[in-house]
Amino acid sequence: MKEQKPEILYSDPVKEIMGNPPGKFVRWGTTLLFSVFLLFIIFAWIIRYPDTIPSPVEITTVNPPVQMVSKITGLIDSLYVKNQDEVTAGQLLTLMETTASIAEVEKLKQIIDTVKKTEYLLPESLPAFSELGDIQSYWASFLKSLSDYTNYVNNDFYGNKIASVAEEIKGLEEYIARIKEKERLYTENRRLGVNQFLRDSMLYVKGVYSDSELEKAQQSLNNINIELQDVRLDHAAKSIELARQKQLLQSWTITRNEEREKRYSVLNESLLNLKAQIQHWEYTFLLISPVGGVVTFTKFWSKNQLVMKDEPVLSIVPLETGDFIGRINLNMQRSGKVDTGQLVNIKLSSYPYLEYGMVRGIVISKSLVPTGDSYIIEISLPSGLTTLYDNKLDFAQNMQGTAEIITKDIRLLQKIVNPFRYLISKNKR
Repeated sequence: MKEQKPEILYSDPVKEIMGNPPGKFVRWGTTLLFSVFLLFIIFAWIIRYPDTIPSPVEITTVNPPVQMVSKITGLIDSLYVKNQDEVTAGQLLTLMETTASIAEVEKLKQIIDTVKKTEYLLPESLPAFSELGDIQSYWASFLKSLSDYTNYVNNDFYGNKIASVAEEIKGLEEYIARIKEKERLYTENRRLGVNQFLRDSMLYVKGVYSDSELEKAQQSLNNINIELQDVRLDHAAKSIELARQKQLLQSWTITRNEEREKRYSVLNESLLNLKAQIQHWEYTFLLISPVGGVVTFTKFWSKNQLVMKDEPVLSIVPLETGDFIGRINLNMQRSGKVDTGQLVNIKLSSYPYLEYGMVRGIVISKSLVPTGDSYIIEISLPSGLTTLYDNKLDFAQNMQGTAEIITKDIRLLQKIVNPFRYLISKNKR
């Protein structure tokens, strides 16, 4: 018979120390945890957090500065303005080095601009130009076209032919008029001759006239008919000649008009080419202010200084700048959330926002189609450059900063749930 081992009892030291927790404590603990969780859910639902889209912004005006850039790589010939000078629209600012004389070009432009009808110009009344540079060949072409047109009008080769043919037509019409009168008289003679022949025939039948006398009467009537036919043939021949001359007159008239229109068209075309070349020269070698305003140089410039093509030379700040406006090139990412009427907080780089405050703006427009990979957003500034701290900032053109577009307020609970929604939709089959 085997010996029984004594039973060893093990005890939990924690239970020995703490004892069994009362059920009331467990229930209160569970209730407290649930209440905290419920309060968290409630506050997460109540609390709204603004969703913002940051993007670089530029503050300018409705009438922004106009930047004048060089169209060519070359030397500066003349500077006609200084920094901070006030200029008017159309004022000459800078002349780049060119082979043309600006005095001759301006004089030529004044002459061309006063031309109303080129057919009234006379080549001898125009001055001689010899320093027009690239415009010289166009000026020579215009002078040749004008000379050709003037010589054509003065000589009037076809006009002389037309006058000669017109005289011939007039003579033929007078001749035909006389022939018609002669034909009328011969027709009357024929009528009388026929009556005479009928009377002689009756006398011949009665035996009064002999055969020889009747034949003489017949011969006389035949001569009258022959003469009448000759007159009618002459009438027909002159009528044909008259028709031929009228056709020739019409042909010369058409040719005259066509040649005149052709030369006139060449003259006008050469004038338009000359005007276009003058405009091209001005566009290439001159910087002309498109608006009235104040000159601001982008760097220090002097005569004979080299300027590269497309390099900014100066800017014109308009006198009437208009209201402030912000412009944003918004990246396409999240751009669908941006709409007109949304608030924008602007932090200007030159004014720390923690010290000066942010400028408040409103989205007023959004481009319908993107430019490249971004949309153009325009922002109005109802309070100007007065910040939310009530500080009025000094304006400088093209101020840079960061714009935070407030799209809408999102509940804190939505921000927590959205990642889980994404994971669920991602794995959904």
